[in-house]
Amino acid sequence: MSVQTTTESKPLIGKAGSLLLIAGGTTVLSSEAVQVKMEELASYGPTILKFLIPLLLLPLLLYTRLAIPLRFAYNCFIKPFFVRSKHLISAQDARKAKLEAFYSGQADLYDSTRSTLLKGRENMLALLAAHLKAQPEPLSLRQSSQSKKKIWVDLGGGTGWNIEKMDEYLPLTYFDSIYLIDLCEPLLEVARARIKARGWKNVYVLCQDASNFVLPEWESGEMDPRGSLRAITMSYSLSMIPPFYQLLDRCDQVLDPQRGLMGVVDFYTSGDGGNKERAIGTASKRVSWLAKWFWECWFSLDGVNLHASRRDYLEYKMGTIKTYNARNNFLDSWFIQIPYYVFVGCSRRRDASLALESFTKEAGNQKGLNTFGLRTPISPFGTPPLSSPDTFGMPNLDLGPSVYNKSDKLMKGKEGEIEMQETLVDAGAPLSPFHYHLKKAWRVPYLEEKVHEQFRTHIYGWTWEDPAVDVKKLNITKDDHILAITSAGDNVLHYALAASPARIHAVDMNPCQGHILELKLAAIHALDYNDFWLLFGEGRHPEFKKLLTQKLSPYLSSHAYAYWLSHDTQFSRNFYFRGYSGWALRLAQIAFFLSGVRKDVKKICKASTIAEQEKIWNKKIRPIFLGRWMVKLFLGNPMFNWHALGVPQNQMNCFLQDGTVEDYIKATLDPIPKLTTLKDDNYFFFLCLNGRYTRSSCPAFLKPEGFRALKNGKATNAIKSHTDTILNVLRGLPDGSLTKIIVMDSMDWFDPIDPSTPLPTSQSGALDTLNSTPEASLEHLRSELDYEIIEMLRVLAVGGLAIWRSAAKRPWYIQRFQLAGFKVQPIDIREDGQAIDRVNMYASFWKAEKIA
Repeated sequence: MSVQTTTESKPLIGKAGSLLLIAGGTTVLSSEAVQVKMEELASYGPTILKFLIPLLLLPLLLYTRLAIPLRFAYNCFIKPFFVRSKHLISAQDARKAKLEAFYSGQADLYDSTRSTLLKGRENMLALLAAHLKAQPEPLSLRQSSQSKKKIWVDLGGGTGWNIEKMDEYLPLTYFDSIYLIDLCEPLLEVARARIKARGWKNVYVLCQDASNFVLPEWESGEMDPRGSLRAITMSYSLSMIPPFYQLLDRCDQVLDPQRGLMGVVDFYTSGDGGNKERAIGTASKRVSWLAKWFWECWFSLDGVNLHASRRDYLEYKMGTIKTYNARNNFLDSWFIQIPYYVFVGCSRRRDASLALESFTKEAGNQKGLNTFGLRTPISPFGTPPLSSPDTFGMPNLDLGPSVYNKSDKLMKGKEGEIEMQETLVDAGAPLSPFHYHLKKAWRVPYLEEKVHEQFRTHIYGWTWEDPAVDVKKLNITKDDHILAITSAGDNVLHYALAASPARIHAVDMNPCQGHILELKLAAIHALDYNDFWLLFGEGRHPEFKKLLTQKLSPYLSSHAYAYWLSHDTQFSRNFYFRGYSGWALRLAQIAFFLSGVRKDVKKICKASTIAEQEKIWNKKIRPIFLGRWMVKLFLGNPMFNWHALGVPQNQMNCFLQDGTVEDYIKATLDPIPKLTTLKDDNYFFFLCLNGRYTRSSCPAFLKPEGFRALKNGKATNAIKSHTDTILNVLRGLPDGSLTKIIVMDSMDWFDPIDPSTPLPTSQSGALDTLNSTPEASLEHLRSELDYEIIEMLRVLAVGGLAIWRSAAKRPWYIQRFQLAGFKVQPIDIREDGQAIDRVNMYASFWKAEKIA
């Protein structure tokens, strides 16, 4: 079958024509005679010629500076319009002719002119290399004497730039064979020259259509095409290949279902994709209708198609491991930002059963089994994964079960659009990148909610509760099953290190807090101690972005990786001065500077005795914190307390019932210098004053011995990080499955409930279920402490404890626990100027025991 098409015959003007004036001027000015004459003229006195000489030299300067940009602009934006219709040829020949016409005049400039335009290529290759190195070989293959060839195919690889760059992240000798496939001969000529110059022996160039490429090993019968490739990459080529359904079907068929990985980087435009986007974690990829229209029109002039159907079908066909969205600000202007994405995925036939078991069985993630209260919307993760290639059914290699052949069912509405919701259900495989995670599954899958968009960064960069006191006074042991608030992850890691509990459910509604915990866990297992210390001891690392992609990424969820990639500057200077809690440290530094006590702050951080600490505190630093302006403008200001310290108005009301703001500050801070030296033991206040830890004053997991114990042991396997409310997580756990619930000071946040109000029955639903969305329901959650207490009673085993700290000495909600049948007792109450722990930030410490 042939189609009517257009291809280049001969341009009406060529490069010489378009640059005729500049070329002519250059020729004249570069002649020896003219240069001699100009030197003679320059020796005369000030005449008009001296002012004309710079103007005469301008064409030469312009040529040397603009020759490459002008060639690029001409070939990309002018030359494509000067084409003439030609005779009927095949669709493949038409594509080949069009590509060669487009690149024939700029092939030698391709790499130098695309370095700023095609962003994300290096990161895609580094990310792919990291995951190739990190994924374990199947046990059956390790036990076998025969190993499968490792083949990498770079589709639309052009000049071979990707292959040369990959050698920086993963030696090319890792692969037995590397094939660069492209349909454009001018670019392939550059690739062949590059291969010859580098002396690569396992790299081969094939001039083929990417949508039906064939490798020599397939033709010779040496290998079965199905599942034969270890890696496939497409760098800004998916958007340029018209039969993309056929292309992606073919990639799915030939990619190794258990070890193969696929990397893609490309431009895109997209709107709201619904649950699919919330599951994969790409809700941030939305672009405005104006940007969508502009970039689609602009790139279509060069034959680049940015319709959302291409990326949609990629994410439908392949399982997502990592993906993120970014903007290419190549002109350093806020209004010209080209959206692009990076994707690393695998076959949906990959066995995800272990991950699914980890999320449902080990994490107790049973949401949806009842209809009470605020619940995450129906999850698309529940469909069992396809754990065997036999159940998938390998299609014919020529095309396969493509949307391209099911247009009646899927291609509805505008051309190329897909009813993705129906298709994804039919796919019968989990959507979430959590299910294809290569390393330890710490993060429990979650859907991106609108409420999560309110958390642009973390609130707490470090944890304000003393975990050593928790372990000692709560008698935490290896048999415990604990639910705790994530915060910055410090306490969770201390519990794992000091007691190795059987299970730790770390819960936080703010995804950024979960990202911090994930980063710490990943760093423990992927980095050496020096890098780990620089990150979380010093709070900065000069090569954090490199570490993130090349070492940490296989251990991070796609959500966490994307977050830290866009927040990599948090470790450029000092992580602990970032986030909302960082504002408190910044204020303290400013206050010390303005008050002239910076030297005294350094002295108290170096003090060797308690007496020396007390002296410096009482004479120099205490007057700063208790100064009238500090109390009224900041420490007594509800707005500052919430945004910088994470203290809401309800919690302020708790301590105001016992006295004034000044009373609370005195009771909190005055006992600290008397307790222990900051430089040796009290790392909480040492960090606040010093801005970073030292080896002698830091959390236990930051010490060399603690780091080694967590890295070499299995204690971190017990951690499951939930991005949800405490109430939701409790409702997803089985009866009697927990022994301790440590909710820190979160109960102070609830609105007080009238003591005469009876507890709701366990069969009644929370008010937030009535004609409400999860986002709107969250607004009512603060007044629903009773439902949380009821769930605690159900989930705790007999003898299990609910533990909290409070800004009040006797918080109002004790009565609600007693009403539910708990036995409530104080562990410690702050009296007579004595500290209850090294932080001493709270007035009391309580436990509620479930009795038979």
